[in-house]
Amino acid sequence: MPEEIREVEARIAAQLAQFTSPDAVARRTPAPYVRRHAVEHAAAGRRLDERFVNTAFLPFVDAERLRSIPPGEWSGKEDGGRLLGAWRQIAHGTLWDDPERNRDALAYWGGIQHLDQASLPTKRVQICWANRTRPQGEILCHTHANALANAVLPDDRVVVITGGKDGSIQVWDLTSGARVDLPDFGHAGPVLAVASARLPDGRVVAITGSEDGTVRVWDLIAGAPIGDPLVGHTDWVESITTAVLPDARVVAVAGGRDGTAWVWDLQTGTLIASPHTGHTGCVWAITTAVLPDNRDRVIAITGSEDCTVRVWDVITGTPIGNPLTGHFGEVRTIATAVLPEDGGRVVAITGSFDGTMRVWDLSTGKPSSSQTTGWVGAITSAELPDGRVVAITGGEDSTIRVWDVFTGAPIGNPFSGHAGWVEAMTSAELPDGRVVAITGSSNGTVQMWPLLTNTPLTANDYSAEALTGAVLPDGRDVAITGSRDGTVRVWDLATGALTGDPLTEHITWVGAVTSVRLPDGEVFAITGSYDRTVRVWDLTTREPVGSPLSGQVGAVVAVASEVLPDGRIVAVAGSVDGTVQVWDLTTGNPIGNPLTGHTGRVRAVSSAALPNGEVIAITGSDDGTVQIWDLTTGNPIGNPLTGHTGRVRAVSSAALPNGEVIAITGSDDGTVQIWDLTTGSPIGNPLTGHTGKVEAVDSAALPSGEVIAITGSDDGTVRGWDLTTMQPRFVIPTNDPVTAVVTCKVRNSAVDVLLLSNGLVYMTLALEGE
Repeated sequence: MPEEIREVEARIAAQLAQFTSPDAVARRTPAPYVRRHAVEHAAAGRRLDERFVNTAFLPFVDAERLRSIPPGEWSGKEDGGRLLGAWRQIAHGTLWDDPERNRDALAYWGGIQHLDQASLPTKRVQICWANRTRPQGEILCHTHANALANAVLPDDRVVVITGGKDGSIQVWDLTSGARVDLPDFGHAGPVLAVASARLPDGRVVAITGSEDGTVRVWDLIAGAPIGDPLVGHTDWVESITTAVLPDARVVAVAGGRDGTAWVWDLQTGTLIASPHTGHTGCVWAITTAVLPDNRDRVIAITGSEDCTVRVWDVITGTPIGNPLTGHFGEVRTIATAVLPEDGGRVVAITGSFDGTMRVWDLSTGKPSSSQTTGWVGAITSAELPDGRVVAITGGEDSTIRVWDVFTGAPIGNPFSGHAGWVEAMTSAELPDGRVVAITGSSNGTVQMWPLLTNTPLTANDYSAEALTGAVLPDGRDVAITGSRDGTVRVWDLATGALTGDPLTEHITWVGAVTSVRLPDGEVFAITGSYDRTVRVWDLTTREPVGSPLSGQVGAVVAVASEVLPDGRIVAVAGSVDGTVQVWDLTTGNPIGNPLTGHTGRVRAVSSAALPNGEVIAITGSDDGTVQIWDLTTGNPIGNPLTGHTGRVRAVSSAALPNGEVIAITGSDDGTVQIWDLTTGSPIGNPLTGHTGKVEAVDSAALPSGEVIAITGSDDGTVRGWDLTTMQPRFVIPTNDPVTAVVTCKVRNSAVDVLLLSNGLVYMTLALEGE
């Protein structure tokens, strides 16, 4: 940009800055022009600093425009740069018409990034501490992407193409984060594979494969199919790639569950040669390369369920050499790379369910290196600006790892930020020169990772699966978590620090935890595990109390505790076998036979005392019902409560100001239902707003008498509801699935809340005046 134009832009930015300061925003909502263009003028004039990137103005900014500005354009102080980094974590979900929600999201992520709480834009959300890894990537969009591919459109926009579980195909601008405006298009079944190509006539196309057994070609500008579906496969199409042949023809190569790979000319839609056969299982992965021999052969490399890698001549369909063997698990993903530092050697990089990544010399068919990485579900390769060729891998541990292909050594530390396994991946170079990896996860997010900035801000290898709170006899507030590693851990709520060593008697995944205070003041934790036992722990001595409570046939995935009318303290445990067992915590003996009636696993258990003195358990099940049980007699009370159309994952109870005792349930159907526990009837209509499974519910009674429910979902939000009016109170975007919510303390209309959301988060919600 000429310097005189840059100076004009700087003068425009200086004028607009009078409308973007915290004082100006407090006086008047910024005008639409200011919201859309102030940051653009500032960046063009090299004046993008705290005047424009501040906690007052950011909730109003047009997210697409600010996202389009490369991070290198920042010219302010370090703290402002960190604030901009926190904002980029929420940018994908900001709403033009809801700056209040944007403020809450920025306060949440600013707290996660350890920014000064006093500087954050709302006092409703304050993060006390977070025991989680701060993300290094940026969420591009929320979509369930089975497959990803990158492309460069004719206008030079760099995009990623996502193939969805719902059969849709979407295109996203990697610079702005905006979805490219195209007509809806896709398959009749889930899209399992995506590739892209530029045809000789200049059209940029996507090529997709689906469970419907077809391969389709789409014009990415028109959003329309090109020709008829490409047929030949007799089963699901699991993998697709493209290649340019020596005669300039552009071809698609697709592999499927039928064990074959087919090649089509993308201009004519006709088959080239016979299908590649030889694998004895599904062709999960496919890519192409050009061998630097005298004929510049174009080859396809396929990975299969049969644990082998095969190399084929794309034109003739004949195999080249023997199968590449060495993996002892399914080969699920393949990439190729050219190594300049090794004379242009062409290699294949393969990832397998055996937990290894292997590099193969495609000229000799020999392996050159192998790395143990854990289950590998996705691989891509890229050349960094410094000339290094890297492989990027992702898998079941939710991390992204970068490897030097020439040396086989890892580069930096793993990226972390996904809350599900990584199942799709590609890479791209952005217009500003940055090289990024784009990854899709089972938790329904697509993220973008800069490949030269992978130093983690914090590290957290601990994955909690269950959560509760307690007050110890000495008055300390603690959180108690259970984990897949079989441990139980206790955290000081004042500091977020782990107290003492983990409790380690369980032998596998601890999926349920609760606490109980005894009449003598002792506080116990009660945990349930996939080892089919319930254990009781003295939280003062940190020792197990008695022997494990065993006898349930299935894994224990839900626990609650209650005091019976006769003074006995019991644990109530729900199991994957669909039963509920009640245990006397004094004797360690079961009380009666297991409670039966559910026809699916019991995922959630709560308890309550009714106004008539009855002590009950409330259980939620995969069968979609809620059941109330009399804990004295062991009998069900009334018929199962029906209304949810999906699994019931969460149950809690509360008392309303009028004395009614209610149950709050959350389901896979995305709704929250309130039930009168005396009559067994639903109260009002289901509470709607979540767009994913409701995994967590709890409640809090405010000093005003208002009772609120707080719910968490895998849609990445925490929501609050007034249980008297049944109206929503707040929405806090967290980005990550929320699998547990525990209300701890209520102080002057502020509620302290614990979350499990890709780690442990402790925050205060100020609700006064809402």
